[in-house]
Amino acid sequence: MSPAVTEAGLLADAGLREEVLRCYLPHCRYLTDMHVDQAADTVEGQATLSIAESCYIQDTGHLNAVEVNIAYNQMLYYTIARAVRDRLHPVFADWSMEDYWRRQLADILIVHLSSTFRAPIDRTAFSGSFTLRRARQRRLRPDRPATIMLDTAFRFWDAHGGSCSGQVDVAVVVS
Repeated sequence: MSPAVTEAGLLADAGLREEVLRCYLPHCRYLTDMHVDQAADTVEGQATLSIAESCYIQDTGHLNAVEVNIAYNQMLYYTIARAVRDRLHPVFADWSMEDYWRRQLADILIVHLSSTFRAPIDRTAFSGSFTLRRARQRRLRPDRPATIMLDTAFRFWDAHGGSCSGQVDVAVVVS
């Protein structure tokens, strides 16, 4: 069942978030809350994130590029899960939640990621935004199923003026 709708948009769903993040090791679950809204042909999310300890390097004192990629992935996975479950975007209209769980790791691929850091971000407490700007299906070869191409953008910031933003192209293999 879908979460309640408020004037601010669709509420976060902690149970779904936990299911989406289950594929991550417990200490690598950075997404602590996320609200998702539908606006025309876009799907947007606002997130709260926290990284207590890096999963691969000694403390750098700030959010780094690897952690940005992981945090982005978690926002992407949660947003797609919400888009499927709550029918927020027509490109996922034929998907069931079972389709999503089957495809989450194997079929959702980052094609291109670019990020720009403007000021260091405190990794222990930061916010994020995710925007699914455009989604379309295209057939890369006549003998292959269509691929869903997602044009997305993200931004991370903290209470001290830290800032990072980027654009990510994602391919979803439809098999």
